[in-house]
Amino acid sequence: NQANIFSFVACLKQRPNSTKTRPNSARVRSTKQKMTKIVLACLVAVASADYDFANEPPKVHWTRHDKYDSARVKSRAGKGVGSKPTIMSMDVTYTVDGDEYEGYVAYPTAPDPKRPDGFPGMVISHAWYGLAEGEKMRAEEAAKHGYVAFALDMYGKGKRATDRAGAMQLIGELNANGPEVVKMRAEAGLDQLRAGGVVSEMAVVDESLIYSTGYCAGAIWATEMARSDWGVKGVSVFHANYANLTAFTTKMADVWMQYHHASYDRVGDEGLLELETYLEGADVKVWETVKYGGTYHGFSDPTNSIFDDRAAAQSHASMFAFFKASMPKRACEDSTTWHKNGNEAKNCGWVAEWSPRCDVKGEGRVLAKDACPCACPLTRLPL
Repeated sequence: NQANIFSFVACLKQRPNSTKTRPNSARVRSTKQKMTKIVLACLVAVASADYDFANEPPKVHWTRHDKYDSARVKSRAGKGVGSKPTIMSMDVTYTVDGDEYEGYVAYPTAPDPKRPDGFPGMVISHAWYGLAEGEKMRAEEAAKHGYVAFALDMYGKGKRATDRAGAMQLIGELNANGPEVVKMRAEAGLDQLRAGGVVSEMAVVDESLIYSTGYCAGAIWATEMARSDWGVKGVSVFHANYANLTAFTTKMADVWMQYHHASYDRVGDEGLLELETYLEGADVKVWETVKYGGTYHGFSDPTNSIFDDRAAAQSHASMFAFFKASMPKRACEDSTTWHKNGNEAKNCGWVAEWSPRCDVKGEGRVLAKDACPCACPLTRLPL
């Protein structure tokens, strides 16, 4: 149609440009190869846009520093995001196959004594525009929930779209490289949370508790981490295109899978039912799909003009609850060294005699309920 022709022409405005001196035949051959790659990328981009991203709603100006009530979370002290910062966040550069990529990391600044093996990790896959404010805000939100979060980059450092045509070109170029390159970049993002990755230099991650989430196109890459058996504990994705369903196998049977579906999402109710059929066929032990009435594709993205505050808050709260439920329950073990004000008689056994003592502080201002989880089972608030 006319819109696709216009998008294809706009995409082709990128021209091969060689400044190297070489024989005419070699220069012509190189130019033809570059042009073939560009045409192929643009064709894939237009085809992807027509199938996956038709009628993409317009973006709105928004940054994660704007007031955004649905992203406000509570700490154990009951303080909101606007209180004293408890996380560190920054852009980080990493390398994939010799090229630079720029992700975004957010993590708690203080260690959790209840997690001696480190914090759970979360890798976030961006939508087709590239890593942007929405994904960075979600990384910070996850850090406030006690995760070391990393928002990956699938396109390359500095490659970000500001409009639909730009997004079409970027995702088209990515897909034109073939599925193995796409998988390589996705796994490289996941690897930044593991030993040797850039994030591992900043915070300790429990590699047995790494989770994956993603939005729109990013939901495909997030799901690939379960399909390819890369060791993620759970996956929760938002308004996804349910691609590669035939690749669902029993390799992902132990991964907890959660899908957040808009009432008017592109795949429709038939696509949702097909997804559920494949989840069951892959023998996934724990899975759920959640449909949000009256919402449209992109409802969870605050930079999207059809952003739905209620559904965005509810779906992300559901994600955190889903991931938390998948975590193994920690054994109840009271401290043998905690006591109140140097009085060794006032230990965890003393606390167990009367529940209000769970709020008593001991040496180092450590609360009894944190040091004595067996004595205070109803007041302890684990992650």
